[in-house]
Amino acid sequence: MTTPHCELDLRPGGIFQALMRAPDGSEYPARGVFLEVVPDARIVFTDAFDPEWQPRPDMFFTAVTTFEPVPVGRTGVTMEARHWSDAACRRHEEMGFAHGWGESLDRLAGLAAGLRAG
Repeated sequence: MTTPHCELDLRPGGIFQALMRAPDGSEYPARGVFLEVVPDARIVFTDAFDPEWQPRPDMFFTAVTTFEPVPVGRTGVTMEARHWSDAACRRHEEMGFAHGWGESLDRLAGLAAGLRAG
């Protein structure tokens, strides 16, 4: 996947918009709002709302990401996807969600390792 467009207003009530593109050209737009942003600790966002808290009928999950210090100056990351229904969870899995998030975290870890080494 690539992300040719990404817009983040990282604050409670701020919007996110992204367009993800699969190798076969399929596109997956995502949008919603940040519910909670605690620096160095927690980020929560949902697709349940558009900007200005307008409800979205096609919502399917809220993401909760927590960060915590671990030994040797590292940071542990826990990511949860809380789906609104079993059907929404299955739909997200079929889109390759778990694999995609895993790849993204691997890339982030590689970037962080490069920054530490540089």
